[in-house]
Amino acid sequence: MARPGDRDTDADWRKLGATEPYWGVLSHPDYLSDNLTPERVAAFYASGVAYVDDVLARFDHLFGARPRGPALDFGCGAGRLTEPMAAQMGQAAGYDISPGMLAEARRRGGRALYVSELPDGPFVWINSFIVFQHIPPARGLSLLEALLARLSPGGFVSLHLTFWREPVLEPPAARGWRKLAQPVARSLRTPAPVGAITMFDYDLSAVMRRLTRGGVGDTTLIPTNHGGHHGAILLGRREGGHAHE
Repeated sequence: MARPGDRDTDADWRKLGATEPYWGVLSHPDYLSDNLTPERVAAFYASGVAYVDDVLARFDHLFGARPRGPALDFGCGAGRLTEPMAAQMGQAAGYDISPGMLAEARRRGGRALYVSELPDGPFVWINSFIVFQHIPPARGLSLLEALLARLSPGGFVSLHLTFWREPVLEPPAARGWRKLAQPVARSLRTPAPVGAITMFDYDLSAVMRRLTRGGVGDTTLIPTNHGGHHGAILLGRREGGHAHE
């Protein structure tokens, strides 16, 4: 019986990258392929500059320092955050599993390196925003461990995950005979077509356990809410070293 966590979300993002590389990142009608204009593309990338500037300012406030050196943008999409990261750090790699999105990022000819295999590192800053929420948690937690293994001593993280959702977004609770029939109903349910956007909630304690074991302490959570899907951007720093302050 297929479960939500069994879904091949990589296939979804390969499809989205081939058809809607901008809307797949920011799901606003302005960024649908049929609605794109040069001004809207410019606004798309300008929003990435604002996000990176905000994260770096928060690092300054929280840690009295910011990263300097190689950075990694996990789930980089079309390079919205990767390019301003490269401009600030001097070098940045953008990793994604969607060939279409990587092609769009490379087409712009910026400073960053775009790759389809997770690079070895080490990195002084690892960032991921609105990415893990689309990855089944069991796989996502393994990827989080892989990212932390690539973080240099003294390195910084800015990682966004979702943890809970408004009741209206929860599947209706089954009662009585419907509860008994629920496993059969799930097995017969037609799966969403390839290219659908699926949301997943993570266990915050499982995330924090991995950050702590990875040496990332003094973590600050910045709450987020994307259409009733609640989460946080986790800002932290690995112990040891100075990460080229």
